[in-house]
Amino acid sequence: MKYNKLVTALAAAGLIVGSGTLYADGDQPFHITGQVGSLYTDSDRNTRDDDVWWSLGVGYFFTDDFSLDLEYDRFSGTWRDYESAVPGATYDQWGLKNIGLMGRYYFTNWKARPFLAAGVGDLTHRNVSDEGSNLSLSIGAGLQGQFSKHLSGRLQLLYRRDRDGDSITGPNSFKDIILSAGLSFDFGGKEPPPPPPPVEKKAAPPPPPPNPDLDGDGVLNQHDKCPNTRPGAVVDLDGCEVEAVIDLEGVHFDFDKATLKPEAMVILNEAAALLQKHERVVIEVAGHTDSTGSETYNQGLSERRAQSVQEYLVSKGIRASRMTAKGYGEAMPVASNDTKAGRAENRRVELIVLDR
Repeated sequence: MKYNKLVTALAAAGLIVGSGTLYADGDQPFHITGQVGSLYTDSDRNTRDDDVWWSLGVGYFFTDDFSLDLEYDRFSGTWRDYESAVPGATYDQWGLKNIGLMGRYYFTNWKARPFLAAGVGDLTHRNVSDEGSNLSLSIGAGLQGQFSKHLSGRLQLLYRRDRDGDSITGPNSFKDIILSAGLSFDFGGKEPPPPPPPVEKKAAPPPPPPNPDLDGDGVLNQHDKCPNTRPGAVVDLDGCEVEAVIDLEGVHFDFDKATLKPEAMVILNEAAALLQKHERVVIEVAGHTDSTGSETYNQGLSERRAQSVQEYLVSKGIRASRMTAKGYGEAMPVASNDTKAGRAENRRVELIVLDR
C-alpha cells in the first residue's frame, strides 16, 4: 500500500514538472488547496499508517514568492496489535487532526517552483481511551507548478513533530512524515489592463523640395539675391548680373603676401563654377595692394597676387586663354589706407569681365 502511494506521488511530481506553465503566483493571490497522501507515523505510536491522509486549506500570496495558508488535515488508523485493543473498540480506533498555519517560500520562476515550508498548529489525537491537543511543528519542501491561470499542482514532503507526551508512556513527542500531492484553485487577481491601442505611425514628412536654380544663372535660389536675371547674363557670386567686375569679396591677402588663404579658396571655387557655366566669358584677374611700401614694390606684389588667383582658377578647369593676370599696385583702393581694416580690404583681387 505504501509503495503504491509513493508511485502515485512521484507520478504527480512528473506531471507538475512536465506540464507547468509560467504564471506569477501574485497574479492570482488567493487559493484553495486540497491534498491527499500518506502519513508515515512514528514507530512509537504502535499504529498502522495504511489509510489516506488528507487536508484542505486556504491561503494568500503576500508576494510572488511567499504564501501563508490556514490548513486543516486529518488521518485515521488502526493499532498494530489489534487483538490487544480495548474491548469494544472499532476498527477506526485512533486518529489525528491538525489545524494551523503553513508558510511557503518559493524559489525561481521555473515551470515547477521548488519551495520550503514551515508551519505551526494545534494537533488533536484521539483513541478509544484518550483525546487531547498539543502543539505541532512542521518543516518541509516541495514543488508547485501552474497548469493554467487558475489551477496549480503541488507535491510536498513534510516532517511534523507532535508534542504529545501523555497518550503513551515513554517518548514525550512523536515524529511523523507526510508525503502528499494536491491541487490548488487560484483566484482573486486583477484582470490586466487592456493593451494600449496601436500607435498610428505617422507617415514621414516628404523630403524638402530641391533648392533649384530657377533663373539658370548657376547660383541656387537660397543664395541668389537676384533670382530673375535674364538668360545668359554673367552674374556675380550673389546671382546678380555684372557689367564689368565680379567682386570676390573675401579673397584678401595677409600683409606683404600673395598666398591664398583657405577661405579665399572656397570663394574661388564658386567663381570657377560660374566661369565654367559661362564658357564665353573672358576675364582679367586684377590684383591690388594697400599703400604700405614703395609704389614699385606694391606693383610687383599686386601682379603676384593676380597670378596666384589665375593659377588657382586654372587648377579648377578654367582655360588660361580666358584669363589675363594684371597688377594695379596701390593705385585703386576701395577703402582708406589710414586704418588697418581699410588696408586689409585694399589687399584684394577682382575679376573684370572683358568679353562675354
